[in-house]
Amino acid sequence: MSNSVYALIDCNNFYASCERVFDPQLRGKPIAILSNNDGCIIARSDEAKKAGVKMGIPEFKIRDLIKEKNIVLKSSNYALYGDMSRRVMETLRHLTPKVEPYSIDEAFMEFPKLIAKDLDHFGKEIKTTVKQWTGLPVSVGIAPSKTLAKVANETAKSNPQYNGVLNLVENPRLNNLLKETKLTDIWGIGTGLSQRLFKEGIQNAFQLKQQISRKEWVRSKLSVTGLRTVMELNGDPCLNVEQVGDPRKGIMTSRSFGKAVTDYNDLSEAIAQFVSIAAEKLRAQNSVASLLHVTLRTNKYSNYKSKYKYGIEFPLRMPTANTSHLIKCGHACLDKLYQSDQRYKKAAVMFTGILPESEVQQDLFSKNHYTTSEHNLMQKVDEINTKYGSETTHFASTGIEKSWQMKQEHLSPKYTTKWNELVEIQAY
Repeated sequence: MSNSVYALIDCNNFYASCERVFDPQLRGKPIAILSNNDGCIIARSDEAKKAGVKMGIPEFKIRDLIKEKNIVLKSSNYALYGDMSRRVMETLRHLTPKVEPYSIDEAFMEFPKLIAKDLDHFGKEIKTTVKQWTGLPVSVGIAPSKTLAKVANETAKSNPQYNGVLNLVENPRLNNLLKETKLTDIWGIGTGLSQRLFKEGIQNAFQLKQQISRKEWVRSKLSVTGLRTVMELNGDPCLNVEQVGDPRKGIMTSRSFGKAVTDYNDLSEAIAQFVSIAAEKLRAQNSVASLLHVTLRTNKYSNYKSKYKYGIEFPLRMPTANTSHLIKCGHACLDKLYQSDQRYKKAAVMFTGILPESEVQQDLFSKNHYTTSEHNLMQKVDEINTKYGSETTHFASTGIEKSWQMKQEHLSPKYTTKWNELVEIQAY
């Protein structure tokens, strides 16, 4: 039996809740968050769900419903959401050092049983602390394993009787909850695998848990990964909390344009902007890239028989994270891709061949290696932008007016990442 306990913390209606933290007038109102270019619905508050707003539906198709139900539309504000996610993770690390961000609005925690003898009280403490420190409501699921913590969290979130906190450690109701848990609701069990299990007469999480007596059968049918899931359902943890995630092998920045772009200078600014964003992510994990990809897209619906996606890759002679050099390479790709008679709807920049900066073998005969002075310059730029807000310092080639930027007619301020958009409080 493990001496550790696991918890999954999930922010409720994360995007909508972030908007409400800084605009209390939105509380209780239906909110729908729009995708890039204000196209489709990507997140909804509970009120919007009850009003009939479907996930992924284009905004123009429900304009009558939006007007009828007084649904508040918000453009996706990823700068705000990302910073609020960081604040949640930092809050959790004050409660225990072992925290693994699972997504922008979810994180696993691991802590010894001895630290929190009263797990129900500790779960409530987590929920209350996050609410007090960030303003965001969360659901907390506590269990002997990460897979069971997922079940606990989903149950706590969907059943008001638990008030957002459910502890399944030595809980006599565990098996009954597993009987009510569909196979597709188990972490790591997809639709295809659930269909195979269904044919074997296994229809819920409890029945899958019982297969622990047939380990060899489980391994042959579900592989080692499936066996781990069965063990986790039995409270035997096989998945530890990873405090440091693996560096990404590919980093991409992609945006749709607010309107079709035909001008070379506009595309040049966009490519420079996307390279800058991706390069900052590259440096954040102390890596360098050896291959750059640039992709341009036109409207594939205008002529479905013609080509609409154009891409090229640029091998770097020496791996680098120098934004200036990478922008030049991106523009070299654009020179080969650009066609003046095309109307471009989207562009993407991607880095691959990513290596840890410390493992790069320098070439004495190359002028393009990532020097110490370049590293220090990029580090200072990142520090300034982290402290004073994104794009406080930026390359002139990224442009100023940026007429190509995506449509965001319902964008709220970047309350926490830009000085000139901080919340203003009027004193009487």
